[in-house]
Amino acid sequence: MEMTGMRILVLEDEYLIGLDLERIAEESGAQSVQLIATVGELQAQIANETDYDLAILEVQARGVSSLDSAAEMQRRGLPIVFTTAYDSQANGVPGFPDIPVVAKPYGKAQILQAVAKALANSQHNPASRRNGASGEFV
Repeated sequence: MEMTGMRILVLEDEYLIGLDLERIAEESGAQSVQLIATVGELQAQIANETDYDLAILEVQARGVSSLDSAAEMQRRGLPIVFTTAYDSQANGVPGFPDIPVVAKPYGKAQILQAVAKALANSQHNPASRRNGASGEFV
């Protein structure tokens, strides 16, 4: 699964894991990756209506649930992938049956497979929002 030209928001409270997710996205062609560590930062991104094509969200970041923020992003049509360190959430997060979940530890293949599923499940099409010649988001 390629992420060519995509703008990706990553919520991950473990710095090295966040850097690994950033690397995976960049190697897969992402235009930009915004790495944040707290749900408060996530809420600020939502409030600012920053334009992303995909969100990779840790279910619990520094002990705070990201599910309320995920619900708002889902309402806006943004494809989401959840990551989790909790075995109880590895097979799905209650209330989010269509959002793929990747359990830690994970590798590039698992992330890319989850991204492909999230994009397939979503009506969100990043290519349709690009300005033809410049490739900028409109």
